[in-house]
Amino acid sequence: MAGDGEIVIKNISKVFGPTVAVEDINLTIPDGCYCCLLGPSGCGKTTLLRMIAGHETPTEGDIMIGGNSVIGLPTGSRGTSMMFQSYALFPHLTVLDNVAFSLKMKGVNKSERREQAYDVLKRVQLEPMADRMPEQLSGGQQQRVALARSLITNPKVLLLDEPLSALDEYLRLHMRAELKFIQQDLGISFIHVTHTQPEALAMGDMVVVMDTGHIEQAGTAVEIYGEPKTTYVAEFMGGWNVVTGTIADTKNGETIVKGGDGQVYGVNVSDAIVGKDMNIGVRRDKVHLNKEKSGDVNSVAGVVHAIEYQGNWVKVTIVKQNDERLVAVIEDHEFFKSPAIVGDNVHAVWSVADGRMLETAVGSQNLIGESFD
Repeated sequence: MAGDGEIVIKNISKVFGPTVAVEDINLTIPDGCYCCLLGPSGCGKTTLLRMIAGHETPTEGDIMIGGNSVIGLPTGSRGTSMMFQSYALFPHLTVLDNVAFSLKMKGVNKSERREQAYDVLKRVQLEPMADRMPEQLSGGQQQRVALARSLITNPKVLLLDEPLSALDEYLRLHMRAELKFIQQDLGISFIHVTHTQPEALAMGDMVVVMDTGHIEQAGTAVEIYGEPKTTYVAEFMGGWNVVTGTIADTKNGETIVKGGDGQVYGVNVSDAIVGKDMNIGVRRDKVHLNKEKSGDVNSVAGVVHAIEYQGNWVKVTIVKQNDERLVAVIEDHEFFKSPAIVGDNVHAVWSVADGRMLETAVGSQNLIGESFD
């Protein structure tokens, strides 16, 4: 039996004139889940959120919340509430009256709606600010007022459209922990649209990576980052290098792939077909630097292009002989045992066991977005 906040999306498509914004999406978001819809601008994530909210009508398909179809229902009858990117607070109302506004529109008497508003302000730790005006609040406090206003209707599902994008980095880090705590405290479903990979990984019980109106992969944060299925997911998440070549040989469970630049790669895949193309991904933190060639496979020659010290690790960008780039993320103590400098000739090396076969992503990929770079 579906929980009250379970969302089932069946064969959903949305077309705006000649533009297909969302195409044939199927997704189940469990009750009580913090789900992040992640992707670059124009990938369809906000359109999908708006269809769940009832602000857009699907061209095809069905959306069910708590086991019931919500297609055709008005926004106020779906059990959802939406927190907008702009917060949209009324500047002439106090914090308390902003939070209580939707109850006023429903005809709830003043004392009752104010009591409920105080209770919600307690949840977001803003009760002392109840009599202030929005202009007297910080950005983080304004966001919490918008959150409280969204929660006062006791929704089954809270929808958040880029809720942290207007905050500076310090507040963003603080508020993502606050949002996660509030969601766990309430126990309701949160669906959070973001284009920021670290935000999705830090907050999401479930992360849905989208591109060009499709879902590329959905799973836990650990699965999305550690086990990407496609070249797009690996590259968009920012922690992987992707190399491509033609399968030259297979034996003893290992596949040998030869790149167009002559580099030779090895990966533990047993059912490959000689002559076919293959994509191989390797996490940046699995790549090491050697001064000399190391072994017959996975030893890529290149020149150090950039070095970025990040405290407990160092990011090294290497330009291969064909001008493609490969990145190594190396622990500081390992790097400084034998430090490289820009211009050095080096070999980027990794273990056969650390490679991963990747499917070629479908569609035109848009890799613009914040990453770990």
